[in-house]
Amino acid sequence: MFFVPKNVLFQHCQPTVFALGLGHGLSDAAAGYLMGGLAHRADFGQIAGVVMLYNVLAFGGQLPAGIWLDRVGQFRAASVISLAAMIAALLFSTTNVWFFTALAGISSAFFHVAGGGTTLMSFPQKSVFVGMFSAFGVLGLALGGWAAALHWQWVMYFLMAGLALVILFLGWAKFPDAQKRDTQWKEQPLLDTHDYLMILLLAAIAMRSAVWNFVQLLYTHQYEWLFYTALAAMIGKLVGGWLADRMGARLYTLTALAVAVPALSWGYRKLFWLMLGTGLLQSVTPVSVTALQRIFPKLPATISGATFGLAIALGGVIPYSSLLSEIYFLPQLILLGLCAWGLYFYAFKLHKTLYNS
Repeated sequence: MFFVPKNVLFQHCQPTVFALGLGHGLSDAAAGYLMGGLAHRADFGQIAGVVMLYNVLAFGGQLPAGIWLDRVGQFRAASVISLAAMIAALLFSTTNVWFFTALAGISSAFFHVAGGGTTLMSFPQKSVFVGMFSAFGVLGLALGGWAAALHWQWVMYFLMAGLALVILFLGWAKFPDAQKRDTQWKEQPLLDTHDYLMILLLAAIAMRSAVWNFVQLLYTHQYEWLFYTALAAMIGKLVGGWLADRMGARLYTLTALAVAVPALSWGYRKLFWLMLGTGLLQSVTPVSVTALQRIFPKLPATISGATFGLAIALGGVIPYSSLLSEIYFLPQLILLGLCAWGLYFYAFKLHKTLYNS
């Protein structure tokens, strides 16, 4: 009987993951364009409500979307339909603001878990491919918002055309069989220790997200610096995933965060330190996702929803709280960074103990 090795089959999924990463960038750029365009035709109260609705759906909606997608297993259909829904949101951007915001938020939630889950199934425990999928989102979001601020209406048509091309490619691209998921690890019973490890990792991701949101708040009106930080975040995710696969998850994560915290604390002085700190901070994202995948290897979409959605949403609450706004930012930034480092340290220590025993 002719047998095709699994690694050969997975090689055919590399273009799929790259296309999903490109779709991620275009989808987030469309969301940024839609949210940024509100500044020209809505009052402050409406903008605040719309942005809140989008964040609740796009980030908070990822975990339930991931749980549902793991049950039905239609990753290709979810990817294609969610991108088509984002095109529809762009088309309806001149009509009811609440409708296209809800459509964009739901689309974003499903695409994140579909793309992230496909990546994890195609290349289990390979941080470099998680970085490839996740890297383009933050830059796309920044560029989309920038284009809206500059009234570049042609960008909307460019985004729709780009999304349509990605949809066509995903229609015939190679997707892993979600109904026959297999991993190189034996199924582990869900013990209390595994639950504790999951909570630690999610808390660590939330703290890291809080640092990132804090940095974004500090440079809200420095649009050029925000663009450079988004570029640094993209490069960090691409390079960080590659380095983590070679250095080891624990060593790379702790080293990157140990350098990122002081670099970000100096970021208000020099753009170089801001970019370095941002790149290192965001480079830990792929490692975080693959670490959680090892705990629940058969739930790729759920893991994507927890890391790309739930933990990020929780981390966004901290900097926006009224308490932190009354405190000088530098001690707060350092404290959040130290908390993130400590949580990752204990999480990876427990991680090593569990899976080497």
